[in-house]
Amino acid sequence: MFFNHAFFRKDNMIKTNNLFQIICRIITGLLETLFILIVCLFGYIMIARALGKKLPTIFGWSSAVVLSGSMEPELPVGSLLLIHNEDNYKIGDIVTYEDEYGNLVTHRLVSIENGEVITKGDANNTNDKPFPETKIYGKVKAVMPRVGSMILWLKTPVGICTILLIGGILIFTQVIIIRKVGDIHGRKKE
Repeated sequence: MFFNHAFFRKDNMIKTNNLFQIICRIITGLLETLFILIVCLFGYIMIARALGKKLPTIFGWSSAVVLSGSMEPELPVGSLLLIHNEDNYKIGDIVTYEDEYGNLVTHRLVSIENGEVITKGDANNTNDKPFPETKIYGKVKAVMPRVGSMILWLKTPVGICTILLIGGILIFTQVIIIRKVGDIHGRKKE
């Protein structure tokens, strides 16, 4: 014979079925955990922003989405930036700061003198106005192109409904799996 019929025996099929159920439960559990973490993160960010914090941080890390082309091609529009609060900054660092109007801006440092810094967008022709170094929130440590556009979409009503729908489906599938496992174990005892 070209294949082993032992695989198709009932006891082997039960072992395979149990393995499949375990894998499904692990994957579903990981997805539910990820879902809960995302909801908690969004909740924290929303509460922190409602309390007046421009760029909420977690252990010195924060994120921002590139909305304009002033730093292209280095930072494409729609990119997600991971920003870390640093003790010292040097010329050439790409930093996120709060401008005189209260907006968050991400540009490159071109000058640091006596606690005053000057920045410039790579695609801009002129430098920005000088501002105190204390206005800097952090240095850009990582850039994820197009991920920021997805984050912005998730903040829309359709995006929020999508997140809730996915979470509901994950919880529903977990309940179905638990019931199925309970039915299988209930039949074995009879």
